[in-house]
Amino acid sequence: MPDASPFLAQLDDPARVFDARPGGPEPCVLLLSRACDSDLDPVARLLAGAGVRTVRLNAEELAATSLTVTADGRSVRLNGRPLAPTVTWIRHFAPSAVTDDAYAVTDGSGTARGAFLRDSWSAAAGQLAALAGTAIRPDRPGVLCQLRLARRHGVAVPRTVLTTDPHLVRDAFDGPRVVVKAAHHHFVEPVPGRLHGIFPTVLDRAALTGGPRPGPPVLVQEYIEHEAELRVYFVDGRLHAFEVGKADPADPWTAPERLTVRALPSPPPEVAAATRSLAAALDLRYGAFDFLTGAGAPVFLEVNPDGDWRWAERRAGGTPVTAAVAAMLAALHRAAVRDLRVHGDRTRTA
Repeated sequence: MPDASPFLAQLDDPARVFDARPGGPEPCVLLLSRACDSDLDPVARLLAGAGVRTVRLNAEELAATSLTVTADGRSVRLNGRPLAPTVTWIRHFAPSAVTDDAYAVTDGSGTARGAFLRDSWSAAAGQLAALAGTAIRPDRPGVLCQLRLARRHGVAVPRTVLTTDPHLVRDAFDGPRVVVKAAHHHFVEPVPGRLHGIFPTVLDRAALTGGPRPGPPVLVQEYIEHEAELRVYFVDGRLHAFEVGKADPADPWTAPERLTVRALPSPPPEVAAATRSLAAALDLRYGAFDFLTGAGAPVFLEVNPDGDWRWAERRAGGTPVTAAVAAMLAALHRAAVRDLRVHGDRTRTA
């Protein structure tokens, strides 16, 4: 259980701030993710200790979920409970995880009714985000767009190519090694609940060979020699940095026991400046940024707007990101409740 004292110290009299309006829908922080998202569990406990109601909606449980949103967008009834979402955070919410025999989507059969169920819940999640006082969404530009944006802000990036034919881009790189990784997510879910990983791989550049036909688009990236890899969590303006040691890019998923993680008192100044600049350019409240550091300027790899943090906290000890996330959600909730009391309207620009 995280130490709640640093978090509670940031709140002024939460018992008065967070009580619901008498007779009205209950203000709450709405968390959309998956049942396996353990990062949100300690956050919800911290918020509960401060009197902030959280409601969790997991993708695996959608088929049994009752939801009604009124046409004016000011009232939500979830499983019979009237709610007023103050903050909606969409993290690993994946309609592809829906399992319901009535829709024949448990066996990967891909029926039209199952596809309609998944698409409909994707649309509903967007509506829930739109009616909250503040929405935190996992929307992000692709890695190439991120790298282009970083270059415009003077941040060093690796040379990167998106291609269906990796062997055709061998000459685009100078070094002896390259990294090949997915152009989008590292996981696919062809059958609900069965995740398949497609993880980054370091290859000799000469090993980029062709096949009989083009493959799926992948990213081919120059391998950057480095002294350290940093994971920096941006939480509503606050930065928490960890130095991560691994023998292979896929270690966080395939060999977590080999990972070493060390919490840093603060990120290096150049890394901090790059993180803040890119977070502002991408309009992020939360993001997990990856950098490589060495003799020269730090090199930005990518940012994940729903990146997990508990794996780093467990390895390094402490719960600084958990506490910062809870404080962020509590502050946004408090602001939304105040707006509701003053204006009687939960619609507010994030």
